[in-house]
Amino acid sequence: MDPNKEIENIGQLAGDSETEESVSVDDFIKQLEAKEKDLHITSETSIIEIEESFDDGNLPDFVLEDLQIEVKIPAPTAAAAQAKSRDRNPVGTGLEKELHGLKEQVSQIQAERDELLQASQRRTRDFERFKSRTERERRETFQNQIGNLATKMLPALDNLNRAVDFALAMSDEKRTGIQPFIDGVVLVSQQVNDVLYEMGVQPIATVGEAFDPHFHEAVATEESDDLDPNVISAELLRGYRIGDRVIRHSMVRVTTPRLSARNDDENQSPDPQPEMPPDLESDGEMPAES
Repeated sequence: MDPNKEIENIGQLAGDSETEESVSVDDFIKQLEAKEKDLHITSETSIIEIEESFDDGNLPDFVLEDLQIEVKIPAPTAAAAQAKSRDRNPVGTGLEKELHGLKEQVSQIQAERDELLQASQRRTRDFERFKSRTERERRETFQNQIGNLATKMLPALDNLNRAVDFALAMSDEKRTGIQPFIDGVVLVSQQVNDVLYEMGVQPIATVGEAFDPHFHEAVATEESDDLDPNVISAELLRGYRIGDRVIRHSMVRVTTPRLSARNDDENQSPDPQPEMPPDLESDGEMPAES
């Protein structure tokens, strides 16, 4: 036999066999795909069946040893978790920044409001103090003006009062011819007193009242048994006041106890005499000094 021919025959047989094998493998794959379509088998179904059919009880020892080793994974820190959440949610990060900015604005507005409230309260208190001070000064100024006016009018009013007192002291016969004139003087005096009273000017009470140096000026004294001591018995010049402010002190006469009453009081309470020792009372002589 020719060896070259035999080699060619062997190559042809091998090529034929490879062709047959490739054809048979392709046919086999096609048959499997057709069966999977008939059975409705998918990739997910295959995975589930594989997981369900997996039995971890028959694992080798070296696999079980690897599974029993605890793998320690470090826990993520708060900053890392926050950074990770920010990376995952950029919209939430923007909202947080906006919320933080709004909170700062609210705090600033509240601080400004508190400052404005305190300033307003201070201005209100200052205004109230200014108002009370202005009102007090206005009253004092008004009283000073009224006092000055009354001081200038008092001499004329005193003369009218003296004329009225003199007319009342006259006898009826003498008063008959000048009665209309006296009535006019009395009317003018009454009108002036009414005007002063409306302005707050009032006469100071005198007769029968206890002497008060704040309102009265004693220019004379009078012994009296009818009135208690230090009581006003007569008014020599009428005084006037506005509230507690005295425009003019009243000139008055004050009562004092009689001299006889004072002597009786002194006699009723004599000074005690010193007692003498018993030996001096018996002998009547002073003991000699040794």
